Parts: sequence; structure tokens; C-alpha cells
Amino acid sequence: MEIKYYARLRGGIRTHLEYLLNHFKAKLVTSEVIFDFYDGTYGISRGIKLLQKEMESCDIFHIHHATHSLELLIPSLTKKMNKKPAIINTFHTPVGENVLSVFSKNYMRLIARLYKETSKKFIVVGTKQKEVIEDIVGDNLLVIPNGVDTNKFKRKKAKRFFKDFTVGYLGRLHIEKNISSLVRACKKAGANLVIAGTGTQYEKLKKMENEKLKVLGFVKDSVKFYNSIDVFASPSHLEGHPYTVLEAMSCGKPVIVSNFGGEEKILEDCGIICGTKVKEISKAIKEIKNMDLKKMGNNARKLVKRKYDLKDQIEKLNKVYKSVLK
Repeated sequence: MEIKYYARLRGGIRTHLEYLLNHFKAKLVTSEVIFDFYDGTYGISRGIKLLQKEMESCDIFHIHHATHSLELLIPSLTKKMNKKPAIINTFHTPVGENVLSVFSKNYMRLIARLYKETSKKFIVVGTKQKEVIEDIVGDNLLVIPNGVDTNKFKRKKAKRFFKDFTVGYLGRLHIEKNISSLVRACKKAGANLVIAGTGTQYEKLKKMENEKLKVLGFVKDSVKFYNSIDVFASPSHLEGHPYTVLEAMSCGKPVIVSNFGGEEKILEDCGIICGTKVKEISKAIKEIKNMDLKKMGNNARKLVKRKYDLKDQIEKLNKVYKSVLK
């Protein structure tokens, strides 16, 4: 069974594929490589030829959306191929109830329509994504939530950045992540904050550093990071099924997650859901600070082990691979 993953390596998709590549004997075809051919010196024809060559030399071509605009041509390209792989589409698309998700939802529906007759299986990571396209693809749709390695992400001793109550964030530092609001909310709540990650907002955030705020940039050991804080916060305007929230929970950390309209209801009794405004995030920080953090952390880890363990994700995906080749 020759599997190839086609994806753009960023954020949660990168984490997702790292897990899969460690388990399945597969090859990664990044959209960045195809992009060089498509938009560079060689033009669109070379990009299509390269993509076709990769597709014809595998049994399963698993696309992780969104990649690059060339993905819009794959269904028509497949019809002309002599050896056609089984195509699987997984959507990691962040969706929600706010205006920012309008484009994401419309693009998901566009992809679903284009691939409806081509794809062997559509996979989404959460129920909100399912609601967006189930009227188009029908029963050929499966929800497989993201899963994390609970043997790796667990409680361990780690050096703290601050002695007293500390909120942490790890992830891409882009405007939709709403980190500037988190900074102001922590200041208002009198809480320490540690930010890890890179992105377009890094320089702006770095300039805001003070005695209660540390901006680290890229951190190699995320497990140590999670274990150096008391609460993990994800105040995003738009999300899907964020790995960082699951990883922090697996490390026994309570979480604060914004009500972006996606999969935040996974929290149950191990965190707080709040709005994206500064006063709403600040209120959540003040509330959770006075809660039983150890108990909430225990609940968080139990929830991840029960519902979002990597082993379950791998098992479900393995069944999909076998079914599409029958």
C-alpha cells in the first residue's frame, strides 16, 4: 500500500502529518514543491506534470486541505490518468460562527463539490466541518478528531518562567489568533503570560515584553513549555480542532478557549469558554485562577486519553485506507 500525503506544511497540519508519517509508510508531497513549478520558472504545465507523476505512482493520494490553488485542478487531472490512485480529502479548515469563517466555509463547499465524484472518502476533524459539507458529500464523510500522543504529552517537571500564576500560549502568531487581546487581558487580570511561537505578530508582541510577559519565539520542547505554566489559553477568532489545546490538556493543564464556534465544547469540565474581547478573556483568567487547577488538569488529561488519543486516530485512518482499496 503506497500512500502519499499532499499538504501545505503549516500549523496543525504539520503536526498532524508528523504523527501520520511516524506510523504509516508514506511519502510527503508538499504543495510548496508543486508551487515552485506552478508559479515559478517552469509554469503551470510542469507543475501539473509533477503532480500527475506523484499521483500515478501511489495507491492512495491523501490531500490535506487547504494546500494550493492547484488542488482545484486535481479532479479534472485524475480523469485523464491511466493509473488512478484512491483519493482521500481531509479538511483541517478552521470554521466558526463569526464573519471570518465565511470564506473558509465557502472554500470547503467548493472543494467538496469538485471532488464529489473523484474522492473515495471525505474526512473532517470536527463536527462543525461536517455540518458545512455533509449535504454535498452525504454518507461518504467521516469525522476523525485530531489525536495526540499521550505518552509524550504528559506531566513532568519543568523550570517555570514565573513563580506565581502563569498563563501560556503556544502556536502561530497571526492576527486571527488574537494574541494581542490575550496580552491585554492578562495585564488587566494581573496574570503572568508566556508566549511561544512565530509568525507575523512576533515583532509586535516582542516589543510588549515586560516583567510579567515573556515572548519566547520558537520553542523546541513543547512538553516542557506546557509543564511550565498553570493554564493554557487559546483566544482565537477562528479555529478547527487545535492540537495545542489537546497537547496542553494531555499535559494536565486546564485551558481557556474562545467561543469561536468550532470544537471548543470538547472542554467539558476542564476549562473555561469565553469570548474574544479583552474583558471577556480577562474575566475567564480571573475565574479560573480561583478554581481547583489540579482537579481540572486531571479531568483534562482523562478526557484526552478517552477521546483524543493518537492511537484511536491512527486506527480509524488505517480502516479508511483498507476500505478505499477494496
